[in-house]
Amino acid sequence: MVYRGKKISITIPAYNEERLIIPTIMGIPDFVDKIFVVDDGSKDLTSNLVERLKNPKIKLIKLTKNQGVGNAIKIGYMTSLRHNIDIVAVVGGDHQFDLEQLPLLLDPIVNDEADYTKGNRFLVDAKKVMPNKRYFGNIFLSILTRIGSGVHNIFDTQDGFTAISRKVIETVDWDLFWDGYGYVSDFIIKIAAHGFRIKDVPRRSIYLEGEKQSKIVISRYIKRNFLMILKGWKWRIIHQRKIRNKRKDKKL
Repeated sequence: MVYRGKKISITIPAYNEERLIIPTIMGIPDFVDKIFVVDDGSKDLTSNLVERLKNPKIKLIKLTKNQGVGNAIKIGYMTSLRHNIDIVAVVGGDHQFDLEQLPLLLDPIVNDEADYTKGNRFLVDAKKVMPNKRYFGNIFLSILTRIGSGVHNIFDTQDGFTAISRKVIETVDWDLFWDGYGYVSDFIIKIAAHGFRIKDVPRRSIYLEGEKQSKIVISRYIKRNFLMILKGWKWRIIHQRKIRNKRKDKKL
């Protein structure tokens, strides 16, 4: 199947997600062509549960040790290229994403309005449902990421519900991109440095009562990513003009 003439895949980075990986997969729309579950060294039954589904659309990629969510996503991107996918969406294995909203991420790319799209919960319900520490931490990191990337029309930069065009995946050097948590800011900064268009898409949040869906300790996360964003900003200032000039030369 295709979506508006485009082949779509979903990458699911998963680490110890045995409780929620199946609900995540079951919510994926039928129009998605491939599902790449990257088990990032899980110690639980995540891989076993995925294998039991026997879904021909699913390719399970098992890593022997935990290498970081950013790395898992990059593996999903590269695998998608080998399957001739046009647009790759990313969702976590923690069932925090309403996949009925997936077309909202895909349409701007299909319509050639954006190259990379991401969810923005602040445009819908973040204040109502997001825990206070995460809410204000997200605001702080979003402001930093806007400064670091030079893209001022985006917010909720920590949202992991994204979609990316094949053109971006083929163009950038993924070895330069962050492998761990905080990849969301780093991806925005480096994709923007190449001159690709990034667009926010309003999306609803899913927080399940009684489930600790996120493994992030917000204070530690902010401290680590503050330094990473500063490094990304310096990298963009040094390399952006050269990168964009190379892209222009290739087009000529």
